[in-house]
Amino acid sequence: MIWLLAWAAFTRLPYLLSQTLLFGYDHGRDALAVLQLIKTFNPVFIGPWTSIPGLFFGPGWYYLLAPAYWLAQGNPLAGPLTMFLLGLIGIVLAYKYLGVYEAIIMVAAPLWLQLSTVAGNAFPMTLIGLLLVIILKKNRPLLLGLVLGLGFHFSSALAIFWLLVIPWLVKFKHWLKLALGILIAFIPQLLFELKHNFSQIQAVVSYFTAGESQHINPGKIAIVTQSIIHELSLAVLPDIFWLKIAGLIILGIGVIYLIRLKQFAFWPQILLLTLVPTVGFWFLHYNPWYSYGLLPLAVLGVSKILRSLPKPIAWLFLLLLLINSAIKLYRFEADDKAVLSNHKGFLTAKMQALNYIYTQAGGRPFSSYHYHPEIYDFAYQYLYIWQGFKGKPLPVEFSYQPGAPTYINEKNALLAMLPPAIGQPETIFLIIEKPENIWHYPFESWLKQIKFSEIVDKKIIGPELEVWEAIP
Repeated sequence: MIWLLAWAAFTRLPYLLSQTLLFGYDHGRDALAVLQLIKTFNPVFIGPWTSIPGLFFGPGWYYLLAPAYWLAQGNPLAGPLTMFLLGLIGIVLAYKYLGVYEAIIMVAAPLWLQLSTVAGNAFPMTLIGLLLVIILKKNRPLLLGLVLGLGFHFSSALAIFWLLVIPWLVKFKHWLKLALGILIAFIPQLLFELKHNFSQIQAVVSYFTAGESQHINPGKIAIVTQSIIHELSLAVLPDIFWLKIAGLIILGIGVIYLIRLKQFAFWPQILLLTLVPTVGFWFLHYNPWYSYGLLPLAVLGVSKILRSLPKPIAWLFLLLLLINSAIKLYRFEADDKAVLSNHKGFLTAKMQALNYIYTQAGGRPFSSYHYHPEIYDFAYQYLYIWQGFKGKPLPVEFSYQPGAPTYINEKNALLAMLPPAIGQPETIFLIIEKPENIWHYPFESWLKQIKFSEIVDKKIIGPELEVWEAIP
């Protein structure tokens, strides 16, 4: 067990310690909510919004992040560190309750590595899925209901399908305990509904009344199915081509052994919990991260296939995964880190932009405006407020353009706890990210909103990010 945790740490910590981590729209939005939670101690009853207008996740993600953000004093690294620790917990649980094969796959497979070094609201569903498998095997209906209810805090889109399936996987006499566990997990959302006149229920009714915009058709069925298969394969197979081919050959042999030996225990549960959501997503809205809760099911299925094989062949498959993880770490250190550290979506690049701004400002009052094609600049908003709590002066104004209405709920409460910026801005900084879809918000239209006389300096962070300094 110790060597597994050591290998997991060895292949993940370089990403965290280098801070070559994604920090964008969702990350900044969640960080702002968590910072308000730990600074004001005002309880929250809902989490981030979902793809259905007016419907929110439960607040579990915010409370999960809060301890790390408090200990790290707001450092954005707190989110990925939380996921890193959850990943280690998952490995321990898999080893203890499922077996060494499952634990090794979770240590070395590519997607488990990725989810341990980035923070996103759907990512804890991997632990939820693992717990559901373990508890189903242990037959603990109350605990099963509680974990299922917690799924709605991280991925309602997947949890709703499990809510349809899981009652049929436990005995009828246990349904009351199952329902009680679900109800306990829903207490925050129920309190929010009582306070806000059942607005989320109305939003769900409105959504299903209007119908899903992504209507079912052969193209959508193919896209959803291929996406889920792709995500599940990354959770159990190497992603380096020659290693992946070797792994598929071993699994193909294992399926033949499995059928010949008729080792089908727990396969109905695996298939139901995987296939029902897959078919459901043909009809409803789908994003790839909706499938993350299915990853432990894929791990369990592959492990069952491996156990039907002679042990040397099974261990060869696991060795392929370990080799794959070692090669990916080498590639990151040798090539990827230098490129990603200057990419607009990564924390290192954004911090380079802010460090340049503070150096150029030299203590003078300044304003900062941020061009994002999608407008919402939650990441930069958070980073400035975090710098404020570290003692640095805030910009006179920081937004996507001058005079913009307040579009961040937490901003005023957090700014009220910080010393206000004094005086008129003597210089202006424009943080410009290269647009991926120019039709979202054309750069020329944005630039016309900024009142300046001339550009006096430009800092190129990378091919997709630069900072301009202008005179008002």
